[in-house]
Amino acid sequence: MRTFKNPVSPGNAPDPFMTYDPDTGYYYSLFTRSDCLEIFRSRHAGEIVTGGESRVIYKIPDHGYYGCIWAPEMHRINGRWYIYTSGCITENHDPMHIFVMGAKTDDPFGEWEYLGEPMPDLFAIDPTSYTAPNGLQYLCYCRIEHDENRNIRNVLQIRRMEAPNRGSSQCADIARAEYPWEMIPPYDNRHLINEGPFFIESKGRLFVIYSANGMTIDRYCMGLLEFTGDPSNSSDLCNAKYWVKLDHPIFEKANGAYGPGHASFFRSPNGTELWCAYHARTCSENQLSRVRYMNLQKITFDESGFPVMGEPIGYEQDIVPPSGEIE
Repeated sequence: MRTFKNPVSPGNAPDPFMTYDPDTGYYYSLFTRSDCLEIFRSRHAGEIVTGGESRVIYKIPDHGYYGCIWAPEMHRINGRWYIYTSGCITENHDPMHIFVMGAKTDDPFGEWEYLGEPMPDLFAIDPTSYTAPNGLQYLCYCRIEHDENRNIRNVLQIRRMEAPNRGSSQCADIARAEYPWEMIPPYDNRHLINEGPFFIESKGRLFVIYSANGMTIDRYCMGLLEFTGDPSNSSDLCNAKYWVKLDHPIFEKANGAYGPGHASFFRSPNGTELWCAYHARTCSENQLSRVRYMNLQKITFDESGFPVMGEPIGYEQDIVPPSGEIE
């Protein structure tokens, strides 16, 4: 059994997504790469960036203008792999828009195709997918709004999907910054942020883990929403009253990990453990570093199914790989 240490990326790997595919026996990971979508794969979680291989499956066309792609995630929906991400990828797009890629085969490391924008008029980032017990799909993402004074609000919104690449009109804002720990200066007046959502389930309970504040400060952290309605009822899922926000952060800086956030969650190869992939800095904000490294650690749940994140693992600590990983 080979142990590993955090961070698992030797350099910048913001907004990390990771999953394990039992059909291929590989872990797959994506993270913000600015101008392209690059898929990493490895047999070993701790070597996802350094010991496996990678493949660029999409690159912004060279039209001589600024473009970017942020926070990609890969989800299997009705047997097909899709990548949801956000970017400025065409000449007439100044704001960020969500777009979708679809795998052409069952192999995530194979060919992909561009499937368009599910909500072409929406200024939004950080999409993540959830499939309800009745088979309906939902996207949760960060909708960006401006008020008359040019203040910016990053608001979490959920939307029912008519198809993987087509959103419906049924949606609801479910979270915006409201507690003091979500409004740390400079994210306390002109720019309030809830972003980076991800769904997790345990013992019949449904949660969204999200990030608060901005990635440039040490107090970037994770918060939690719990859904209290019927997950088979789209009127409940798309209704803010059924989403209850925890009044304190669930994961924040400790043990040399500054600004931990923008998490994704994945199952171990044998399915018995839930692991978290998140980014964090290795030095404080006053040292002016914006390099965000990819970190991995196992999380647990209490007897009621509530997630227990604990603290970030220190960078010198040996980590036992996810259960069922090949030697």
